[in-house]
Amino acid sequence: MEQILTLDVGTTSVKACLFDRNLRMTASAGREYALLTEGNRAEADPQTYLDAITACVRSLPGRETAAAVCVTTQGETIIPADAAGNPLANAVVWLDSRAEKQAQALSQKLDAEEFYRETGLPALTGALPLCKLMWFREQEPALYEKTDKFLLLEDYLLLWLTGRLASEKSLLTSTGYFSLRTDGYWDKALALAGIGPEKLPPACECGVLLGTVLPARAEALGIPRTAAVVTGAMDQTAAALAAGCTAPGAVAETTGTAMVAAAFTQNPQFAPGHHVTIYRHVRRGAYLYLPISNTAGMALKWFRDAFCPGLPYPELDRLAEEAGPGANGLVFLPYLAGAVDPVSEPDATACFFGARLSSGRGDFIRAVLESTAFQLRDFLAMLESLGCASDSVTSLGGGSSSRLWLQIKADVCRKPVCTLTTAEATSLGAAVLAAQALGFARADAEKIPACRPDPAAAARYDRQYHLYRRLFEAVRPLYGKDEET
Repeated sequence: MEQILTLDVGTTSVKACLFDRNLRMTASAGREYALLTEGNRAEADPQTYLDAITACVRSLPGRETAAAVCVTTQGETIIPADAAGNPLANAVVWLDSRAEKQAQALSQKLDAEEFYRETGLPALTGALPLCKLMWFREQEPALYEKTDKFLLLEDYLLLWLTGRLASEKSLLTSTGYFSLRTDGYWDKALALAGIGPEKLPPACECGVLLGTVLPARAEALGIPRTAAVVTGAMDQTAAALAAGCTAPGAVAETTGTAMVAAAFTQNPQFAPGHHVTIYRHVRRGAYLYLPISNTAGMALKWFRDAFCPGLPYPELDRLAEEAGPGANGLVFLPYLAGAVDPVSEPDATACFFGARLSSGRGDFIRAVLESTAFQLRDFLAMLESLGCASDSVTSLGGGSSSRLWLQIKADVCRKPVCTLTTAEATSLGAAVLAAQALGFARADAEKIPACRPDPAAAARYDRQYHLYRRLFEAVRPLYGKDEET
């Protein structure tokens, strides 16, 4: 039985999965690893990724049937490598902010609206590889000159697996040096940063056969030498593919640490003013709008750890369900790490409003869950204004395992909300790409029956949502005022 091996390499963990020809997951294994942090720097030893991948794959029953390998990774993380593909320094993880001065310098040279229209990225920040490559050139000139290629994490793993240089376009979309307009490297940005394009690998399509796995890698992983290696997609893009965001009207949302909505479009609008993130789709000529909330699942984890230590998430759901829709008048603004969409407010902070002597833990938990649904309602309104109306939403990420949370989202947004039978949507998206490359018969991801909106709860939430919006506008003038008092 031929299977597909997927590698989902995230910020602090890797997940290896096997999928059969019908895209059903047959085995999975995960391993966590720690970042190397100091001050504003966040790095990882590249060998850490390889060791975690090897350990995960070797623990998978059935790995000897792998016909293909497909990799999906975090975006922005970058590794300088020599001509043989050996890393010359630690991976600079996307969380690293050492390049803020370079971002500020480039912002003086690149008009903000031009940058958005060209890249689809809301702002030029130090997190972008464009700025980090400029940092290497300025701060580590000897290393910069010695570097043959600056590789994104997936690029590095593809090179390790096959010995071939390649990047893919959905991953490149968040670098700051990829142009959505030309569907290739943006020469102007590279020139202004002083980066030679020869320092970058070739840009390929997602889901193309790159070659077979190197014999040494096949032996180390315990997979066949005949296994094909397929270019993957950035994690958010892969998850959107798994959710079926491949045609107009398709919208998904992922509730993990953050919440990210995704909507398919073939005609992106680069609206001036507030910039919604736009990524290149795995398919040429298609794109994804990606409204972002910095904290969603993280807000729930924060509340649990701070006020309900040790309480399992199912118990949080039970308490929240007892509170009922509207959390007995309690509202939570979930801006524990600033606000991105629907308005950019980096200094935004969180607050509860409406607490009474009668308010209990369940009300506070429910208010946190409802705040994510209110943000999702804002995101859906944003997407509709951009021409991406939807009749339903597919929910992904850890938050989708809570049936209560799905129901709250359905009631607040007045739309059916469903989820997939597999929790590993990002890995499933990589499996879809590999299956298409191998010519397997098309198989659609299986979905769990949707939560449908309850009219009575929806009416209650309409009132609560408008209170939530009024509260945000009332406290918004106070954000960023700490230094003035």
